[in-house]
Amino acid sequence: MILEEKPMTIKELFKSNIPRSILIIALYVLYAFSGSFSQYFLKYALNGITAGKLNAYIYWQVIQAILEVVTALLLPIATVIFTKQTQDYLHQIRQDIMHHYYGEGDAKLTDMQNELTENLKLLTTNYAATWVTILSGVLEITIAIALLISMNWILIVTTAILAVITLSLPKIMEKKTSVAMDKVNQEHSKLLNAIEHWLGGLQELRRYTAYGRLARQMQKASGDYVKANKQNYKYQAISEIINGFGNALSQIGMSVVAGVLFLMHIISFGDFAVASSFAFTIFSGIWNITNSLTKVKSTKALREQTAELRKKMANTDLNKTDVYGVTVSGLKAKYKEGEEISYPDFTIKKGQKVLLVGDSGTGKSTLFKILLGKLKPEAGQVAFFDKNGQALSLDKAKVGYLPQDPIVFPASIKDNIVMFNDKLTDRLKEVTQAVQLQPDLAKMPAGIDTKVDLKKENLSGGQRQKVVLARSEIHEQPFVLMDEVTSAIDQAATEKIIDQLLQTDQTILLIAHNFTPKLQVKFDQIIQLKSKKEGTEK
Repeated sequence: MILEEKPMTIKELFKSNIPRSILIIALYVLYAFSGSFSQYFLKYALNGITAGKLNAYIYWQVIQAILEVVTALLLPIATVIFTKQTQDYLHQIRQDIMHHYYGEGDAKLTDMQNELTENLKLLTTNYAATWVTILSGVLEITIAIALLISMNWILIVTTAILAVITLSLPKIMEKKTSVAMDKVNQEHSKLLNAIEHWLGGLQELRRYTAYGRLARQMQKASGDYVKANKQNYKYQAISEIINGFGNALSQIGMSVVAGVLFLMHIISFGDFAVASSFAFTIFSGIWNITNSLTKVKSTKALREQTAELRKKMANTDLNKTDVYGVTVSGLKAKYKEGEEISYPDFTIKKGQKVLLVGDSGTGKSTLFKILLGKLKPEAGQVAFFDKNGQALSLDKAKVGYLPQDPIVFPASIKDNIVMFNDKLTDRLKEVTQAVQLQPDLAKMPAGIDTKVDLKKENLSGGQRQKVVLARSEIHEQPFVLMDEVTSAIDQAATEKIIDQLLQTDQTILLIAHNFTPKLQVKFDQIIQLKSKKEGTEK
């Protein structure tokens, strides 16, 4: 469910903090005025010195110097405040993207990393930061043109003609730079994927001395990224050369026209000097603006992508109802390779403890994916029901899940169990005893307040599984799918944990392959999945 969309625009950037935006605009206006008038007053100084009026020359030079100092101070102050505005705005975007991923459900880690780091960095440098140049440039050009009007109309006409030519030049490379920037972003995402998929399995690659394969894969991903960057920089350079050439010709043309007017005694020497100075201001400003606009336009695809991610997604779990049982009938699934899996019909009633067994490849994990709504079956029906036995649609069903590889966070063991809900701390002792975690906590200096260190792996695989089991227990999930949740726990502790689970009110469907017959018979039901090789349905 989409709640709202916030497109990334300069308007939204300013609206994010209106009082600060007013201050920013005021500072840039003052900067433009002080810079332009310091140039303009040069004409009075020059006219004074050419007329032999030393006092006039000194007077106007002092005023010009004061304005130059003011200009030098205003720009960094305005830029710092604008940068703060930008960073606060990007922080909000980052929060919106996180909210999107949280509400949407599954998302690739590398995609999230790219969106939250590299893409926002590009939006900072190529979009938000460039507006500093654009805003200050527009103001300087506007004031310079206004002051030129007071000098001679021919200068204005010349400026207008040359400005049109200069502004049209960036369109030559606009499309190519935009495509190139989008390509860089795509290849960067592919590189992150390659890093995750290949470097994430370094231990296994070392074990089988498969460095050659690793090197080829990383070389290709890195090479494509480098190639895309080179192409992007090439187009950016060509664009800057074209714009710079137009800027230089415009400045020369303006100076020539001003020089001719001076020689014809239409304007004073001071006007000639100021006109040449304003020519530099105007056309350098146009050059900077066009370059900045090229960068801004190159981020179009990225901004659209970011705007899409900023659509706030409703947390669908909030609108779901707890499941207490399930009925499966005629269920079939298909692997990507085309192999079909057929499941036996079964019903799991409220409070039942069911064991799901079968050899590797018989479809146990696939069944879990179907029950969790992550995989659509080829045929058959899955009917969930609530506490009162009423049927629930798949999109409204809330099912608990404990994976074989337990997920823990860099927080205390306590927080990992209660999931930052302090209201549940009263039951910590009870649940940690139930999952046989107490003996482990007793050996830790900080006990349950021990912080999980994911880098140093200060918790064993079995301890992590116990933490996650305690998490499920303390949050009282009515229906839980458990995938080999005791695989790293010793047999004696496993039997005690299972005995405790069997005494709860939870409805449990548990995958296990190493349970003893003595332990298996304690379950209300055993669902046996067999391969086709055994002559039964998979």
